[in-house]
Amino acid sequence: MQINLSYRCLFGLILLLGLNATSLGNCIGVVTAGGGAGFWGKVEKGAHQAGLELGIKVIVRGLADEASSEGQRHIINSMINWGCKGLVLAPNASERQQVVTSLKAQGIPTVYIDRDIGGDRASVIKTQNFEAGVLAGQEMAKALNGKGRVALLRMDQQVISTTHRENGFIKGAQTGGLAIQFEAYLGTTIGDARKHATQALKHMPGIDGIFTPNESTSIGAMLALEALQLPHSILHIGFDAHERMIKALTENKMQGFIVQRPFLMGYQGVHTVYKVMKGLSVEPLIDTGVKFINKNNLNHKETKEILSLK
Repeated sequence: MQINLSYRCLFGLILLLGLNATSLGNCIGVVTAGGGAGFWGKVEKGAHQAGLELGIKVIVRGLADEASSEGQRHIINSMINWGCKGLVLAPNASERQQVVTSLKAQGIPTVYIDRDIGGDRASVIKTQNFEAGVLAGQEMAKALNGKGRVALLRMDQQVISTTHRENGFIKGAQTGGLAIQFEAYLGTTIGDARKHATQALKHMPGIDGIFTPNESTSIGAMLALEALQLPHSILHIGFDAHERMIKALTENKMQGFIVQRPFLMGYQGVHTVYKVMKGLSVEPLIDTGVKFINKNNLNHKETKEILSLK
């Protein structure tokens, strides 16, 4: 069995730190997906803040590559072995349903964040991804005055959250008068996204805009556009936020991006699973909301708070 290199390094670090059920005791485990260090870093900060408020140990672990289903399964098993009594999970495979059912039978509740794959989860805390994609399509149509051909640069067909955003974008863009000229999958890492975006953009003459559905695809496509130095301007609307994307926005290299509230996902995820552990009722779905960021509203107070800008 092969395990993602990032997971091997992570597991080795855990062993070196001596983390085990005896040393950790009662805890809440937060298992993230991949596809964006900035996004998941903010989830982690929110989760730890909730842990401090509740006075309970919170452990956050995740993989660099969202496609590693086996790696995520190993992390979940480790969380349970360490004594965690509740799980906050961004599931990266449909097989997680069986794991969640098994955990529930053991008295360990699970709360999903960022996406929903169904099953015996206690609650789901996420963005309404399809609607967020529609918003991106509408903003693209507005920027192009309802005329133009655009490319949809997808992430990975196995990732449900980005798939919903991509399909929402199609609806928003087509309703706004745009034509979806080209679609391609870029992969789950920045390196793959850059490589595949470069290949795709070389063969897309006359494209007026592109949409990318998460942090890694947005940065990868942005780097590809910079390297290619195409003779005509292509409007780029991305998803999630990273310092590179913010810088590109100020330099007119991106039209804008849809930003989620990952800190809130981590924060509410821990608070929600803690309530379930205490036998309290919780909402089955909590929508953390999104906002479209462009150069016009980058310096607004709300935007700065969301992006943690000074």
